[in-house]
Amino acid sequence: MNPVFSWLRSSVGRKQLMGLCGIYLYFFLFIHLTGNLRMLAGGESFNSYGHLLLETMGEIIVPIEFSLLAAFILHMYLGYKLSLENLRAKQSRYAVKDSKARKGFYSRFMAISGTWLLVFVLVHVPHFRLGVYTPIGTVNYGGVEMRDLYGAAMHFFAKGWFTLFYVVSFAFLYTHLAHGVHSSLQSLGINHPRYNVALRRISSAYAIVICGGFAALAIWAWFQRGA
Repeated sequence: MNPVFSWLRSSVGRKQLMGLCGIYLYFFLFIHLTGNLRMLAGGESFNSYGHLLLETMGEIIVPIEFSLLAAFILHMYLGYKLSLENLRAKQSRYAVKDSKARKGFYSRFMAISGTWLLVFVLVHVPHFRLGVYTPIGTVNYGGVEMRDLYGAAMHFFAKGWFTLFYVVSFAFLYTHLAHGVHSSLQSLGINHPRYNVALRRISSAYAIVICGGFAALAIWAWFQRGA
């Protein structure tokens, strides 16, 4: 049998693949947050950044977007599959076995937080990337016409329910990341009693930075036009 196929058929292999997809997505979240911080500099800065990514660098960014979509779908699929297997076999979710008492609080809600995040992605990506729910207007800077992503964001974050939905989504993302980052590393073999406590703290700190940053931007935008 092909060794790669054998690896994918094994529980350990699926957990490792799920971990790799997760790490790729975690890295994307950091890049995405740093880009969104340009909202604080105003419409021209944020829209110019969006134009650079979507138009100037479109040939590079579009394939990356498809790879992120594939990683997200695969991560979700493997997560649900492993959860069902664990329910049937009553085994640990991750590559290194842990007792139930040692499992983190957040680890018991991975399927719930993952489902909420799936809904969030189905709202967020078509909305801001594709302009499906509401068309995104255009602006002109120095003779260059570009999508007014800043105006669209500020318009919708002015709505309290919209901002609340985003903040709640980032809270769910926090519960997912606080456990998921460390678990992904464990699945890839980065596991040692001497370092596990530090890795858990790093995982929680990363979750706070990412989710706190996104939530703070949403609340800031709401205060700009909705407070």
